[in-house]
Amino acid sequence: MDQVLTRQKIRDLRSLIGDDDRIAIVLQDDPDPDAMASAIALRVLLKRNKQTTPIFAFKPVTRPENRAMTRILEIEITPAVSETLADYDKIAMVDVEPPYFGPRLPRADVVIDHHPGYAAGNAPFEDVRVDYGATATIMTEYLVTAEERISERLATALLYGIRSDTLALSRRATEADVWAFTQLYPLANLNLLRQIDQPELPLSFARVLARAMTRFRIIDGLVVLHLGKVDRDDIIVQMAEFLLQFESVKWVAVAGKLGRDLVVAVRNRGLGKGLNAGDLAKRVFADIGSAGGHRDMAKAVIPLSRWRQREGTLRDSTIELRLRDLFAQALFGGADLDDPAAFPIRNGSHV
Repeated sequence: MDQVLTRQKIRDLRSLIGDDDRIAIVLQDDPDPDAMASAIALRVLLKRNKQTTPIFAFKPVTRPENRAMTRILEIEITPAVSETLADYDKIAMVDVEPPYFGPRLPRADVVIDHHPGYAAGNAPFEDVRVDYGATATIMTEYLVTAEERISERLATALLYGIRSDTLALSRRATEADVWAFTQLYPLANLNLLRQIDQPELPLSFARVLARAMTRFRIIDGLVVLHLGKVDRDDIIVQMAEFLLQFESVKWVAVAGKLGRDLVVAVRNRGLGKGLNAGDLAKRVFADIGSAGGHRDMAKAVIPLSRWRQREGTLRDSTIELRLRDLFAQALFGGADLDDPAAFPIRNGSHV
């Protein structure tokens, strides 16, 4: 840990924030554990509370584990509105940088992040450490260096944030991440971590699962399912996570109609070079909707009107067949998933 750098960053940050400033902390769409934990840590570092420094996101938390985290650790995230945010004296972004939002939020005063790919100069205060595995690691360094008390709740959140972004220190983890992990582990509540890891499933999931499993097929490691209309997009995510657990499954794409959108969750096991779920989602859907994500998980949101314009129909059975074809083309170079000759058969099923 570079304490000299971190001390200077703390001084710069605190000098920028006035005692009477109203601060908004803004997170990425569908915030992940690293972002949420870092936001709470920033509030503690600035000696603020949720009234003077609320946390915002333009799109809500959807993943089951992340929703469990907000509930169990009592993390409040307010829906963001561009006009409302403009009234705040300072805007801080953690785990995301201003270009991510485009015209929704053209300004930021504080940026703390670990993601690569953004140019410098987006805010008066910036601390972007692209060699770190998690923003929560940066925030842990801040708190320890500033000798701030790290509560059990905050330690649990930061530990989960680091573990989530680094896949339990197995992905892009540095010495700084390991150091932060060891600082937080004795302070965290491991029972709460277990509850976050195993969130409760809604009863509606059982009904959706029963219908979907009648069409379940594993073809060359790929599973594609369309659930039709769903009430919540976390059902789509839960189904994708569930299907990835089956033997021989390497890629999963699960779609569902949510309101006026077709939402697609993409998952893989994160193995092998060149297998990036975020890039795959962009390749398949970027021309008709928003898409992106990480190496092993991604999401696409396509207006149903745009899907109909490109594909000609909104029939559920046709959507599923077309999604299979799209992912086959993207992953296997155009092989037809409905052609048995295109894939080997072992033990009575395509694998």
